[in-house]
Parts: sequence; structure tokens; C-alpha cells
Amino acid sequence: MKDNYTYPAIFDYNEDGVINISFPDFPEAFTCAYTDKEAVNESQDVLALTIKDYEDSGKSVPEINTVVELGQNQKLVYINVWMPFHRSKIKEVYVKKTLTIPEWLNILATQNNINFSAVLVKGLKDSLNIQ
Repeated sequence: MKDNYTYPAIFDYNEDGVINISFPDFPEAFTCAYTDKEAVNESQDVLALTIKDYEDSGKSVPEINTVVELGQNQKLVYINVWMPFHRSKIKEVYVKKTLTIPEWLNILATQNNINFSAVLVKGLKDSLNIQ
């Protein structure tokens, strides 16, 4: 099982302002969006879900298609997914961590019913610029 995958996606811009997105290597994978940024995010999600489905069912993930023909109003965009992140989004797996904090901070946090795990997760996400 690989961690990184990059596949071409076809962004098809229609006259209604919708971007229809398809993957030549995964005919069953498609989505749509209204902006380029949204299209990339949606493409990553659908590609990751499709690859995860292949992995779970024991199917081989296809080789990348190197020749893609484009029509009018279409762009070819290479979409990369880092599967450890997407696998964890699909099924959140928790790991136990041991940490050390000052006693005074522990007392104050406990008195204020602070959830240490939630604060650590939020702090790590903020530090990594993950929403």
C-alpha cells in the first residue's frame, strides 16, 4: 500500500459555472465544484475515497494514464493525495501519547474541566495549519 498517489483529473468548465471533474484512470470517480480551489479539494477527496475503496476491496490501483486528450473548456490538473491523512479522515484512529506539563498548569486545567486531548489536538492542528 503506497502513501502518495498522483493522478490526472479533467476539469471540465461548463457554461453554468460548474466544474465537472473526472479521472481518466478511475471512470467511477467524479465530482463537481464551483471554483478551482474547491475543485482541487473535492478532487482530492474523491480520489482518496476511490483509492481507499480499491485498497479495501483488494483491487490493484491502476497505473497513471500518461496520454489524456482534452476537449474545449477543459484543463488537465494533476491531483496528489497523501493517503495517511485521507485514511485518517475516513476512519479516525487515535493513538495514546504520554506528555509532561507543569503541575500548576495541570491543577488549573483540571479545575476548569479542560479536555487535555482536545486541547492537544487543536494545538497540533493549529501548528500544522490543518483545519
